[in-house]
Amino acid sequence: MPEPDQGPLTAAQERLWFLDRLDPGDAAYHISTTSRLRGELDRELLTRAFDDATRRHESLRTRFGDHDGVPYQQIQEPRPTPIEYADLTGDPDPQAAARVRVAELLARPFDLAHGHLIRVGLFRLAGDEHVLSMVVHHIVGDGWSMNLLYRQVTESYRGIAPTPPAVRHLDHARARRAADTSSLDFWTGVLADPPTLDLPLDRPRPPVRTSNGGVVLREFPGEIQQAVQAAARQLRCTPFMLLVTLYELTLAQFAGQDDLTVGTPVAGRDDVALEAVFGYFSGMLVLRADLSGDVSFRDLVLRTRRSFMEAFAHPDIPFEDLTARLHLPRDLSRNALFQATFTLHTTMNISATATEGFGGLAAEAFDAGAPHVKTDVAMDVQTSTDALDVVLTYNSDLFDGATAHALADRFTALLHAVLADPDLRVRDLPLVDDATRDELLRLATGPDLPPAEPLLARIARAVASTPDAAALVCAGERVSYQDLWARSGELADALRIAGVTPGGLVGVSVPRGSELVASLLAVWRSGAGYVPLDPQLPDARRAEMTARAGLAAVLTPSGVGPGTSVPAAAPGSAYVLFTSGSTGTPKAVLVGRQALDDRTAWMADAYALTAADRVVQFAGIGFDTHAEEIWPTLATGGTLVLLPDGPQSLPELLAADPAITVLDLPTAYWQALLDVVPAWPAALRLVILGGEQVDATAVATWRDLHGDRVRLVNTYGPTEATIIATATDLGPADTDRRPPIGRPLAGVRAYVLDAAGRLVPPGAAGELCLAGAGLADGYLGQPDLTAERFVPDPYGPGLMYRTGDRVRLLRGEGALEFLGRVDRQLKVRGVRVEPGEVEAVLTGHPHVGQAVVTAVGDTLVGYVTGTAGGDAVRTYAATRLPALLVPSVIVVLSELPLTRNGKVDLRALPPVTVGEQAHADYVAPRTDAESLVAGIFTELLPVDKVGAGDDFFALGGHSLLATRVIARLRAAIDLDLPIRALFDRPTVAGFATAVEEALIAEIDRLTEEEAAAQLAAAGQGAP
Repeated sequence: MPEPDQGPLTAAQERLWFLDRLDPGDAAYHISTTSRLRGELDRELLTRAFDDATRRHESLRTRFGDHDGVPYQQIQEPRPTPIEYADLTGDPDPQAAARVRVAELLARPFDLAHGHLIRVGLFRLAGDEHVLSMVVHHIVGDGWSMNLLYRQVTESYRGIAPTPPAVRHLDHARARRAADTSSLDFWTGVLADPPTLDLPLDRPRPPVRTSNGGVVLREFPGEIQQAVQAAARQLRCTPFMLLVTLYELTLAQFAGQDDLTVGTPVAGRDDVALEAVFGYFSGMLVLRADLSGDVSFRDLVLRTRRSFMEAFAHPDIPFEDLTARLHLPRDLSRNALFQATFTLHTTMNISATATEGFGGLAAEAFDAGAPHVKTDVAMDVQTSTDALDVVLTYNSDLFDGATAHALADRFTALLHAVLADPDLRVRDLPLVDDATRDELLRLATGPDLPPAEPLLARIARAVASTPDAAALVCAGERVSYQDLWARSGELADALRIAGVTPGGLVGVSVPRGSELVASLLAVWRSGAGYVPLDPQLPDARRAEMTARAGLAAVLTPSGVGPGTSVPAAAPGSAYVLFTSGSTGTPKAVLVGRQALDDRTAWMADAYALTAADRVVQFAGIGFDTHAEEIWPTLATGGTLVLLPDGPQSLPELLAADPAITVLDLPTAYWQALLDVVPAWPAALRLVILGGEQVDATAVATWRDLHGDRVRLVNTYGPTEATIIATATDLGPADTDRRPPIGRPLAGVRAYVLDAAGRLVPPGAAGELCLAGAGLADGYLGQPDLTAERFVPDPYGPGLMYRTGDRVRLLRGEGALEFLGRVDRQLKVRGVRVEPGEVEAVLTGHPHVGQAVVTAVGDTLVGYVTGTAGGDAVRTYAATRLPALLVPSVIVVLSELPLTRNGKVDLRALPPVTVGEQAHADYVAPRTDAESLVAGIFTELLPVDKVGAGDDFFALGGHSLLATRVIARLRAAIDLDLPIRALFDRPTVAGFATAVEEALIAEIDRLTEEEAAAQLAAAGQGAP
């Protein structure tokens, strides 16, 4: 039999107990009431009043222990409630000093195991003026309890004996605990695949949730309160339902999502006898808001009413059981079920305005300063007969005050609109006023675009001006402008002889080197557009691209080859690039010459390119960045420095060529180089980034190295916008925030729109839509897809491209900030990957039924059903997809897990260790060098163990991680190896041999035994 004064915790209490164990110093779940008292105060009477309250209410003298990790609560004997007293009358600013004292009182941790979870502070401001603050831990009380405590303390102070409680909280906890499981099935259904509120943050989310808060207040007169009551009657709902729907709409407009959850407290005192009991009875209901469809506000309120009534019928949410059943990740940075709360107070809370006094004392609210907050944002609406006050509390570690004010302003605008017409359709509810709309359109429009001279004409002028200057250098080879022009002319003549005519398309399948650049130039001079066919692509992929593009001919190292039987017509085209497609078919993006002329003219000017520049040509020919590197450089008479071995040879080039002036790199690769390159070229003046979000710490590291000497430019742009569409210089302000992607280029219009095509307010998330100069001509041979993505511009002439990227406009500066995707598209090492394209190839295997593709870090993982083995499926995919699109791991399942709605439940997919399929024939490292290399591989790759025969790239490695391998090797044994060595010998045993050879060659002044001893010492310290 359980002890009469000991029992279980409710599910809600157990959650708070766990959170306290997780973060004992967190004050987020401390609740308080603070008031200012004026008049002569009897401290002895006040002390007795609190002692009476502690005797009366068992919760105030309850401790929380555990048996083998299972918590319990135990009631203790009454003891005095100490009142912390401080006389602040001598302080220069007593009120400020009182706020500090109150904040300290609130922030001080409670010891749940010790009990007595109440503390009281009394601070004297003047002779007859005090501040009284009461703090309890939420595990023993709630908002109702704090009002009850305040009222009963004042009654005791006045000599009135409060009515003792008729029931015990402990008995209630036992009954509630027994009933918890009844609601699990209901909540599992409602919260299947729960959405995460994706409000745009002003600062990165800390790995562990913080509780530092700020407050925004909006006060409305009694007429608004009365209008809310009238509108609620008209909509056949309660004021709560009307207001929480407005709050959900506000969050939806800022987050750009139509599925979200909001937590709302319920008193939990369904028995009148509980109204006189101090305890934690309240609970949180989770309201899942469905804001989808072309509906009216009335329709949304009806949805809210139904959602609330169903939730109210199941008030017990067994959080831990629900989290496990829903396969929710254990994320310490946020609440798993909701990140926003809403509370309606129908009478004024003492924390806002104290309406009762202590005998002859007058009481009023005291501003205690910044609160603690439990979620990202919380809205409290307090109503009385003559006022309606909205208090928006926000996590100040995530949001600036300006963002919170913008949220409050949006709520205010929606409130006024709905009160004027509750039947407005959601699409007609205001997002911005006319003045804001005009300002948004101004910020969305780039500078005027001057007429651009054709790119070929600019290159021809450079040839005429400096014929002997170096146009290209490549591994010791030097090609002058005159020679490049002559060679491209020969190839252009050959294309014409082969039947290529203006407006056609020509495939270029030539390895990196001077012949590749000459071939691209030759295609243009023949009047055609080029289609890159990387020789390293699988044959099946190149054959598909050739057929899709309708090539008139194909240039190869051996000359002009045949194209397709029905050549395509693409007049005015510059090039066609194939990008990943969601339907399973790659998209052929057709970029016109005028678009490229405009963009390269902007680049030459914005990057201040001259004939003195030496620009590294880093990007593969299948990526549009090659055009940013090659054509502006040749148009301004500069020198292109080619990488015949590809990106892996860049670190060696940077060390060998101090005259390099410009680098154009994928963001992730640049960030990896920061750990690898010991010294950058002395002449380097410009680094251009793009492809992924820039990390602020990397910017800080770069600025520590270079300051303002080397210009750092962040760019953004899909292939459909001709390389880039926005840009910005990164500076000191970008070292402690998410660096923006900049403002629109000259001639570009960059709108941030909601799903209905409306401009969203500054700070709110929306889809980035691009129009104006540089827009591609669409998708070759895919008119339906072109019409879907290239739509009429509602705010200007021509078409507008819907990028599918989520961004927001930063207030005050007009720059855009990248937030992610609005769809399933992934970014893998800076390259956009449509999972649907990869899934379509996987399901093309005759023994695969279904497939889903996701990413683990920078690595693709495929899950398939069927009888095929993982290796066979991966081999099949490798013959049809570019290497970057081939999943590193294939997991074979009996069936794919589904959500309640029939979608693949990505959370329920079994976790996978990238590279785990490489361990079928595991051989442990046999030498010190192999142990060193295996340790480095294990540190950098998501694998548990690495054997001597394991291949770095088969385990999920790639060129970016290869640079880090070299850096780790340098740190371990002070040895510099070229990255090429890892590409040549990618296994542990092979690379270890390269390490041994290089080490012995470098220290040949030592004996082999000394070298072996040095390597053994390094091996002992290997990761």
